[in-house]
Amino acid sequence: MKNFSKLFLVGFILIFSLVVFGTREVVFWHGLSRDPDKSSIDAIINSFEKENPDIKVKMVLVPAAETDSSKLLTAVYAGTGPDLVYIDRFTVSQRAANNVLEPMEDLLQKNGIDINAMKKEFYDFAIEECIFSNKMWALPFDTDVRVLLYNEKLLNSAGLKEPPKDIYSMIKAAEKLTKEGKRGRYDLVGFIPWFAQGWPYTWIYAFEGNIFDNATEKFIFATDPGIIEAYAWQKEWADRFGYETLNAFSSLSIGDLNPFTAGKLAMIVDGNWTISGIKQFAPKDFKYKVGGIPTKSGKPVTWAGGWSIAVPKGAKNPSDAAKLAYYFATKGQLQYSVDTLHIPTYRNAVDEFLKADPSQKSFIELLENARTRPPLPVGALLWDKLVEARDYVLTGKKSVEKALLDAQNEVQTEYNKVMKK
Repeated sequence: MKNFSKLFLVGFILIFSLVVFGTREVVFWHGLSRDPDKSSIDAIINSFEKENPDIKVKMVLVPAAETDSSKLLTAVYAGTGPDLVYIDRFTVSQRAANNVLEPMEDLLQKNGIDINAMKKEFYDFAIEECIFSNKMWALPFDTDVRVLLYNEKLLNSAGLKEPPKDIYSMIKAAEKLTKEGKRGRYDLVGFIPWFAQGWPYTWIYAFEGNIFDNATEKFIFATDPGIIEAYAWQKEWADRFGYETLNAFSSLSIGDLNPFTAGKLAMIVDGNWTISGIKQFAPKDFKYKVGGIPTKSGKPVTWAGGWSIAVPKGAKNPSDAAKLAYYFATKGQLQYSVDTLHIPTYRNAVDEFLKADPSQKSFIELLENARTRPPLPVGALLWDKLVEARDYVLTGKKSVEKALLDAQNEVQTEYNKVMKK
């Protein structure tokens, strides 16, 4: 009876407090407008509110391209920004350098979180992307990895029982598999380096290139031997098989089929998210396997991306926002990874994720050694300039050395401005 009275009193005080003082609101911007993502987010928020009845989360759907760009910047500078925002982890350093985010590390410590212990709950690469000037500015959410997908039947026809592990073996295999058709077109292509996820970072890491020297804070990619070779190798490929001809081939689609799922392209580098499309659209007799991205040394490599949760500058309720961020990145990520089959960065979510989709085990195994785009305050510009340099090289408008040096000078100048050097 005494216990019942105590419970009744506690419940009465809680209800009285909520009525008198009201709930505290956290405004959360995210761009996950389609199912199963949206339904999963809704369920996560509902669970959080049940555990924290004194906090009410107001979710605002904002197009994904704007959650970390113009709309967020405008709102923050006008003092009308949200308390929590879902942003590309790749942009965290840039937002922190531009004074758009509150230090997540400080807010979590005020909530009683042990930062060093918390960091161990996530994969290292995901934590590193959230750090700028030796401080955490966001919490990691999901991730993705890049791999080699290959048509098993086509590779067997070229005498290969396993996918090529190094660049040079891949070149030989691709040459065997590439078949010219009528009117200067290809009927079958072995590989296209810049197709799908064949971005500059894919081959920079495959050739063990180095982009930035942290000690000197200087970009070094214009003179790095690995990066020069990565760009020169793609140029040789473009000249050998025809840059425009390969682009015309890769742009062809047959209904929902791309050249790979149509059985016309033997190998591609793409992300784990591609698997769902293959299952949905590829012919039932289409057989493919997953391997590591071919590299100069033969050692497998991958790079990962993903999203994060951050508290914008000037948030009205930063403490509760950080509490929601931690819940979202841990318990929430566990549910989200199972609901959506997005790869988690939260280590405790991995077992449940693999129970939901055992086929993703090969992707999980790559995460321990995954690379990321450099977490720099000019990351977006660096990406654009590396792509631009590659295109200049492939079209013959600039030499490898000239294209990389021009890109490096632009990025270094902007970095110096941001860092006020």
